[in-house]
Amino acid sequence: MAAATGYDYIIVGAGSAGCVLANRLTEDEGATVLLLEAGGSDRHPYIQVPLGVGQIRKHSLFDWGYVTEPEPHLNGRRIPLLRGKVLGGSSSINMMVYTRGHRGDYDRWARNGANGWAYADLLPYFRRAETWEDGEDSWRGGSGPLTTTWAGTTDPVFDAFREAAVEAGWPEVRDMNGGDGEGIGMVQRTVGKGHRASSSVTYLRPALKRSGLTLRTRALVTGLTMRGTRATGVEYTQGGIAHRAEAKREVILCGGVFNSPQVLMLAGIGPSEHLGELGIATLSDLPVGKNLSDHLYVHLNWARRGAGPFRRQMRIDRTVVDMARAWLFRTGPATRLPADLMAFFKTRPDLEAPDFELIFRAAPLLAQLWFPGWRAAYQDEYGIFPTLLHPLSRGDVTLRSTDPTDPVRVRANFLSEPQDIQTLRQAFRHARDIGNRKALDPYRGAELAPGPEVGTDAEIDAWIRNIVVTVLHPSGTCKMGSGPDTVLDPELKVRGIEGPARRRCLDLPGPALGAYQRGRHGGGGTRVRPDPGPHAPGAVERLTRGQGAAFPWASIYASRRFRRRRFFSTSGGPSKRSAPSSARRPPRGPISSASPRASSPPIPPGWRFCPAAATWRSPSIRSFSSTRSISPAPISTTSRRPAARARSSPWSA
Repeated sequence: MAAATGYDYIIVGAGSAGCVLANRLTEDEGATVLLLEAGGSDRHPYIQVPLGVGQIRKHSLFDWGYVTEPEPHLNGRRIPLLRGKVLGGSSSINMMVYTRGHRGDYDRWARNGANGWAYADLLPYFRRAETWEDGEDSWRGGSGPLTTTWAGTTDPVFDAFREAAVEAGWPEVRDMNGGDGEGIGMVQRTVGKGHRASSSVTYLRPALKRSGLTLRTRALVTGLTMRGTRATGVEYTQGGIAHRAEAKREVILCGGVFNSPQVLMLAGIGPSEHLGELGIATLSDLPVGKNLSDHLYVHLNWARRGAGPFRRQMRIDRTVVDMARAWLFRTGPATRLPADLMAFFKTRPDLEAPDFELIFRAAPLLAQLWFPGWRAAYQDEYGIFPTLLHPLSRGDVTLRSTDPTDPVRVRANFLSEPQDIQTLRQAFRHARDIGNRKALDPYRGAELAPGPEVGTDAEIDAWIRNIVVTVLHPSGTCKMGSGPDTVLDPELKVRGIEGPARRRCLDLPGPALGAYQRGRHGGGGTRVRPDPGPHAPGAVERLTRGQGAAFPWASIYASRRFRRRRFFSTSGGPSKRSAPSSARRPPRGPISSASPRASSPPIPPGWRFCPAAATWRSPSIRSFSSTRSISPAPISTTSRRPAARARSSPWSA
């Protein structure tokens, strides 16, 4: 093993959270940071050009290769669980959808013990993290590092989708990330100047110019070095050579909803019974790996009369030109995806937050290149995807062995709770109702999936169990809160680990309405994402919306950590961007009293303006004295793809 080297901070995982933390920590010119990532570079055109995400999903590129164990409630199916193994983590392979989630989800987390995580506490940091295309207001940011834009798709079928939903009695919302997130509205994406705005692009690349940051790619973390209950460093392999690094201040784990539990359990932090089965001495008996949840969805598809603009775009000669144009000049059709609408609705009016989502698509899931004489053009179709937002079913993540190169065992236990399939069935019926409305008559052909023969509750449930998949917003395996069933306290300290070199990671207590970047997933971080993954989901991996979603969470946490330093003192005013060019974009200007956002006060009561931060701050926000990671970036390991794995949809979140 090579001689140990020392740093102030060691960050395991250069994904959604890790990239943000590397940026924030190295703002301190005296700090030294080692950032370890199991994957490689994110410079590939498929990553940078938005349209390339279809090929990433189709061929499982830049992916850890996880799949669940045979799922007992899904007829023994094994469900693929894509997680980004590349700089930027899952923010480099997700669908680039930007959805903060509903305020009710965050307020529920705070009530359940995650103090400081209510929506009012987080809104200033959401605003500070982004540069919104339409400029700054009381809900949106105008000078942050993360560029957020309207999806900008021009297919007229989306107007028909919107009219059909309104005809069915559902509300519209102008800005999903504004005052009210319930209703049908336009998708927003993390795309800047025509390229993907991943955490690697927006946070890591600027930080790499600083002398205090050392980046090691294709570095597999094999363990933590512990002194009693103190984490003092890590061991990792790179290029077949074993290395050891010591942390003078902190080891920060940003490994994601699957890899973070693995590192913790290998170090003796986890369920004592499970660790004892593998001969691992328990340092802290915690429910690491428990509480796994994720968003699930099914897809209803109809044949489309005539060819939509995306099918014309998929002719191979046009696609090649469009990809080159987007890669070189950052313009053209390849900078957009055929999904422009989403909706968050409630199955019951008394619910605090929406419990299902509808995703609207104007192209088949498996759209492929075509050319006359080479391959016939595919039959065009469109779809609506009902999505379960608040699953009650819980799974777990456990070790297969003490070998750090062995993938963890994932038992998701999807649809084990009867309420989950009931809610998804209701969402299915609402989606079918919208799809059969008059506004879609000019576009609608035959129902392809599931088909008109599926109609009773039993038939719908059977179809759901045969085809349901995850939106890739896993979360919850290092649950945060204040009860005995949590791994982290609200300040992201691992319970039972003492001393200045504490292991920190973030996993929100449950899935949120939508995962960041839906992750659309987080993720997770774990949607903590983040990426609580489901985002929202995810442990910082969604929340890290998984997904598992979601690196604005990492930005929020880094901002909270350093708000008394110069990181929080950068001033910035409203964006001077030009008005949106898309004719389909919602009109700008004053918001009428009837609009959803007008129902909420422009500035939350009790907040005060902070000139140094150029934003509004809640009096309940506290400064924390130690670093925390908020989005799970996958931690290192070798290829985890089983010999035989199911193929996931290239368009799932």
